[in-house]
Amino acid sequence: MPSYTSSPSIDQAAKLNFQDSFYELAQQSKSKLVSGGAIRFLPSAGKTNNMARIGRVELSEVNTRNPDKQYGDYALDNRQFTKRRFTKTIQIDAKYDINELLKDPSSDILKQLDNAKERVIDRIAIAAAVGPVLVGAPDAAPTTVSAASDGVLTIDGTAGVTYTTIQKITENFINNDVPYSSFSGSIIAFTGKENTAIMSDDKFIRNDYISGMPVEKGVADKAGVYRVVLFAGSVNGGVQVANPILPEGTTTRTCVVLAPQSIAMAMEVGEVGIEKSATKVNSYDITIDFWINAMRVEGVLVQLITTTM
Repeated sequence: MPSYTSSPSIDQAAKLNFQDSFYELAQQSKSKLVSGGAIRFLPSAGKTNNMARIGRVELSEVNTRNPDKQYGDYALDNRQFTKRRFTKTIQIDAKYDINELLKDPSSDILKQLDNAKERVIDRIAIAAAVGPVLVGAPDAAPTTVSAASDGVLTIDGTAGVTYTTIQKITENFINNDVPYSSFSGSIIAFTGKENTAIMSDDKFIRNDYISGMPVEKGVADKAGVYRVVLFAGSVNGGVQVANPILPEGTTTRTCVVLAPQSIAMAMEVGEVGIEKSATKVNSYDITIDFWINAMRVEGVLVQLITTTM
């Protein structure tokens, strides 16, 4: 009588030569903007999120006895966004994939899907910083407002990122009535090329101007009062990076300055799981279903720097 095994998994020869053959390719695996404090999170439930805002009120001067009441109103508007949906399903064959990879690959693929989710968080946050936002009163249909109309200022850094560029950021915050306590600790999102420029400027690497030892690291952690986070970027013109997080054109790139909690975000994971394929024999589908979107809280808390690629 022939012998057989039920639901075979790993060949005996593979077991004898077992070795973890996975090498995780270089990639961003954690959100840099979340860890940097630039994002505030709204309730995750629901497809559409609303955030009410109340505007500033100024007092009216009077110079008479028993003056009339000076009536006014406060600006009340809200901002809203609808979540975007991202998903990916990876299918593995329970026989061949496990034998070829010498181990159950599902946990490693789940890890890669989670890494992809973290990059989406940063990409959505940057898109919200540079893009339009929906604004309006609670009882009215929202209107689309561009970044410039919302108060987002753009600094020209095409001639190079220098100490003057960083000082211009501070000048803009001050002139827009943003208190130091609100913009201290802001994040500047740069690429490797801007990092090289900063590391070539004495004011960012000499101990007379900055604490720490950036020269030994070769990477700028801070530029003035601002924290630096670095993303992959293209150089010498033309987009050479797959899915760049910072927007890139033909010859220029948009770097982003984010004050703490300047981006409001909501997200939810609809599914992360493994299930048996309904159409394939002895195969499994590994799926992530991710809902996310974001918006600027206030335009003056965001600045853009145009640099040369």
